[in-house]
Amino acid sequence: MRLIVFVPLLLMLVLAGCTPLSTPVLPTPHILTATPTATATPLPTETATPTVTPAPTATPAATATPLPTPTITPIAALTNWSGYAVALRPAAWQAFDPLLHPAAGTLLTSMTTYSLTVALASDLSRLSGTARIGYTNQETVTLDAIYLHLFPNLWHTGMTVSAVQVAGSAVTPTLESDATLLRVPLASPLAPGAATDLTIAYTSPILTGEGAGNYGEFSLDRGILALGHSYPSVVVYDTGWRLETPAMQGDVTFHDAALYDVSLTGPADLVVAATGATLAKTPNGDGSATWRLVGGPMRDFNVIASADYLVFSGMVSDIAVNSYFLPGDEIGGQKALTWAMAALRDFESDFGPYPYRELDLAAMPTKAGGIEYPGLVAIGSRVYRIPSEEDFFESVVVHEVAHQWWYNVVGNDQVNHPWLDEALSQYSTYLYTLDTYGQADAQAFVDVVTNLRWGSVKFMEKPIGLPVAAYVGAEYSGIIYGRGPLFFLALADRLGETRMAEFLHRYYTEFTWRIATPDDFRKLAEEVAGQDLGDLFKKWVDGK
Repeated sequence: MRLIVFVPLLLMLVLAGCTPLSTPVLPTPHILTATPTATATPLPTETATPTVTPAPTATPAATATPLPTPTITPIAALTNWSGYAVALRPAAWQAFDPLLHPAAGTLLTSMTTYSLTVALASDLSRLSGTARIGYTNQETVTLDAIYLHLFPNLWHTGMTVSAVQVAGSAVTPTLESDATLLRVPLASPLAPGAATDLTIAYTSPILTGEGAGNYGEFSLDRGILALGHSYPSVVVYDTGWRLETPAMQGDVTFHDAALYDVSLTGPADLVVAATGATLAKTPNGDGSATWRLVGGPMRDFNVIASADYLVFSGMVSDIAVNSYFLPGDEIGGQKALTWAMAALRDFESDFGPYPYRELDLAAMPTKAGGIEYPGLVAIGSRVYRIPSEEDFFESVVVHEVAHQWWYNVVGNDQVNHPWLDEALSQYSTYLYTLDTYGQADAQAFVDVVTNLRWGSVKFMEKPIGLPVAAYVGAEYSGIIYGRGPLFFLALADRLGETRMAEFLHRYYTEFTWRIATPDDFRKLAEEVAGQDLGDLFKKWVDGK
């Protein structure tokens, strides 16, 4: 989620009238040094420590300089997928067993794999990395090139690529769209079902203050490091490569589910919250340490870290929930943990099982209220310290937890169809409010989003189904976060409580690790409803 916090929208998502939580008796916060024990066979220990190299003075096309073979072992090579057992709950891991679920096993082996070796400068001013990417052509056409996003260059950070290999041989890629896209030519065409691997050396400065990103997702700000969008990532191919430039509001990522094996070297005093599971932290004897991070399937990879973080932890069934916060924010850190645990329980009941063994929340000084990542929720640190915004704080936590279902497990095009995850996460927040606090507070939530929809910018009947770029200024928040959940309420009214619950369960189950389109959503909704829903979609989604 991206909540742009400025005065006309401060009431966005407020759960008006919620019963205030009593001030908790706080346990002593601690620093997490390891992931909860897993029964899986451990991954091999990282044997090489990457080093920081000076950045090139320009952004060149890649040269033929050979790259060393990464020593990190790609997850896809691990026997019996043991790496995933560390990050995935047993049922989610077993769902990929090709003997039990042949189709799902095929899906796993065809997913893109990222083996990233990343080194941070000792002062956190820049990073250097090598990305080894395993790519399978899942299309029905032969490909002669593979495109990758260089997202930091959307904000002119100066991310550079110094060398690229395809299947071990150097190639010369081209930069496109103001260096935000990298086209990697293939020496021989990649037929449907065939696979290849890319190796890419890259560097980028890490900007201080608000940093890079629509909401400061890639930054070093007030001692908190955020590495959102900081690596080359494969562009989605559906009817063609999706090469459009994202808008400068909303989410910029649209990714297939992929598998990640990451070696991160940085200052040893960092406390690291990351997508996936932390297998090990190995001191290097020079003031740095190397973290081994594994996760997947996931739509993205990110690290949020600080030497100042404290941590509160709890368990929901077999899921470890960790709340990372700054000294002085102990009450807010505990409340964030409490709300996230409650939302996990509620959404597992409403939609289906959460896939991972861990869920992390991390305070960071983003311009957004919160930002979603797989198994990792970023929360704007300012809301920890403003008691009058506690309802807003809770709704942000709950909304971002809902994104674990809508955006991550069930993927969608966040650039062109943001309503499929944002508006549905808003409706999920309504369901949480109803389940947790009752009908009166749920109606108060509806009143808030209704007022947002009918705000001073007068967007009224503008449809929710447009690309992010089609909304001007406050229209994006008003339509997607205000009008969007009202569509879901109208859909629930048409289907009835029982069928709406059935629809959400089926939508989650049938599109797990896939990308759902608006047509997919409507087709399933009409199947469950047993009727044509064209009038609802015309009024709310399509506008035609």
